[in-house]
Amino acid sequence: MTTQAPLELTFQGQQRNDMLMPLLQGRSTAEGVVIRPTPGPVDYFSDPRYRNGEFGILDANWGDIIPTIDQGWDVKCLPVFTKRKLAYTYVWVRADRGINGPKDLEGKTFATGFYEGAVATFTRGFLHHFHGVDLAKLKWLVTTPKRFDVYNTRVQVEYASGPRKGHVDRLLDGEVDACTSDITASKDWAALESNPNVKRLFPNYQELNLQLYREHRICTPVHLILMGGKTYRDHPGLARRVYDAFDRSRALAYEDLLGDQPGLSGNLYSREAMRDQMREWGDVWKGGITANRNTIAAFLDYTYEHGVTQKRLTLDQVFAADTLDT
Repeated sequence: MTTQAPLELTFQGQQRNDMLMPLLQGRSTAEGVVIRPTPGPVDYFSDPRYRNGEFGILDANWGDIIPTIDQGWDVKCLPVFTKRKLAYTYVWVRADRGINGPKDLEGKTFATGFYEGAVATFTRGFLHHFHGVDLAKLKWLVTTPKRFDVYNTRVQVEYASGPRKGHVDRLLDGEVDACTSDITASKDWAALESNPNVKRLFPNYQELNLQLYREHRICTPVHLILMGGKTYRDHPGLARRVYDAFDRSRALAYEDLLGDQPGLSGNLYSREAMRDQMREWGDVWKGGITANRNTIAAFLDYTYEHGVTQKRLTLDQVFAADTLDT
């Protein structure tokens, strides 16, 4: 009697956060599958295998992925959100332009790394729906080359030319009035927080992020897991098994973080910090459609409203069928 060899599934991506570590370490597995982590950046726009669905699983910014689905790429998403960035945290403005509240942004220029990026998309959506900002009166300067058409003709979007210069530097140098996008470099944070010419649009960003979650059940994801369409069709039920492996990884991560494991984090009181976060927020890292329904709906609404997609996509167009009941 022969035993069928397990399926080898390549997992490409750069995320190495606490929720993923048990899976990356092989402590959380999918039945009949060997998941092979392959770290490093992935240029899925230049490699036709990604457009054609000829890959295993991939960690990607879903601001990139939703427009590719709209354009017919052969991919399916899993409701596993591997990176969350609380959007109110990332809106910075000049302190010398009379911007004292969201409505003061009208007529001003916003810099961002990617117009379709998740942080920028959520920011626009919140400014419009929760703070009454007329998006047609904002001007967007995108600091990276154009990747997608913008279908809403009322939107003002310009793509920067010349030497590459990020959105933070353009704000600090006074070229733009505001900026929003993912900010990861410690030098950028240090510059923003020490420069008297810039300030947060929302000084109470921590309060607003929590309020958003409590009132609307939105905890803004930036990255999610993507599966190649060919892999999805060739292996029925695989998407759900992979989803379950990520879900077990999250459960194991909580055990690690809430246990007594010195050295797991550079934070000397990481266990206490995680305990306090769960008391205040609950299980914000939970995946699945049910726990993230409002977040997903808002993001699909915003991508259509802002001209990133030509139509408002539905759950079954975006997510693998065997994960829709999660």
